Amino acid sequence: MIKAIIFDLDGLLIDSQHLQYQSASKAFLEKGNILTKEDWHHFIHGDMDYKKWIELNHILTTAEEVRARKKEIYDRLIKTELQLKAGADNLVHLLHGKFKLAVASHSRIESIEPCINKFDLRYKFEHVISDQAVGKRKPHPEVFLHVARIMNIEPEACLVFEDSLMGVKAAKSAGMKCIVCPDSFSNLDHKLFAGADKIVSSLNDVDLEMINEF
Repeated sequence: MIKAIIFDLDGLLIDSQHLQYQSASKAFLEKGNILTKEDWHHFIHGDMDYKKWIELNHILTTAEEVRARKKEIYDRLIKTELQLKAGADNLVHLLHGKFKLAVASHSRIESIEPCINKFDLRYKFEHVISDQAVGKRKPHPEVFLHVARIMNIEPEACLVFEDSLMGVKAAKSAGMKCIVCPDSFSNLDHKLFAGADKIVSSLNDVDLEMINEF
């Protein structure tokens, strides 16, 4: 029986992946480097990071400098352009009070909180955690296991909602059930998400009957 539900944030609850890319590409463009959408997918789904990209492309900057500039751009876009994903608001309200709810995100906590607060959802979640705070990032399962521990819920009684391959791997490695709603920005073949317990095209497709099947 499911007792707790853990949500990813970017690309799952909020429509942010295109804004994340827009911010990163602008930060790199200011340093004379063109970061394509295809390149960005290696950051989201692969093992690429700012330091590796800078070294690979011989860019005269540091990872810290690019991250700071990207943060500045993205924080502005949160205020002006960020929207919820279809069905996110209804689903959170449907589940609130019936299950323990939490957010476990790959993003930094300084961007997680403004995103959730913008849509008046913070009070719906008992815990909001960044995997940066636990030391090991997705696809390592630690962030999900950490949330289960602080909620005093066994992993097998937790259901994770994810949109990314790394998130699905983390959830299943944690011994949790996982419903994946692939983000259209990533444009990945749904067959790649075969490790998830269920694949949906929209959060609008999720109801209590589906969750109770677990």
